[in-house]
Amino acid sequence: MTTESLAGARDAIMGAFGVLPGLVNPQTTGPLVREAQRHLVQFMLQPIAEVIAQEASEKFGVKVDLDLVSPLQAFDQGGRARAFSTMIEGLASAKAAGLSADTIKMALAFTDEGTGETLKR
Repeated sequence: MTTESLAGARDAIMGAFGVLPGLVNPQTTGPLVREAQRHLVQFMLQPIAEVIAQEASEKFGVKVDLDLVSPLQAFDQGGRARAFSTMIEGLASAKAAGLSADTIKMALAFTDEGTGETLKR
């Protein structure tokens, strides 16, 4: 039971910090690693970076932005096409669900798609 207890404790600790347990599985493939990293950044690290940026803005007297999400976006052609297709499907679902334009705009700004910055790179 030692091995099972250790694995369970490790998975619980990683879950508390937003790290998906599949990230340390020896059979994990590249796509899962990429998605696990995106999950960690979007849901755990970016909110912390926003707090740091706000405090830095107050202390330095200039606006400080810390963007951890943009570097994780797909830059290969196949990945971009899949991401675009998924975004279109998501927008159609949001429209069908009756979400307001402001809510959709806020979600797009979070993913950097609303600003067009990704397309300029």
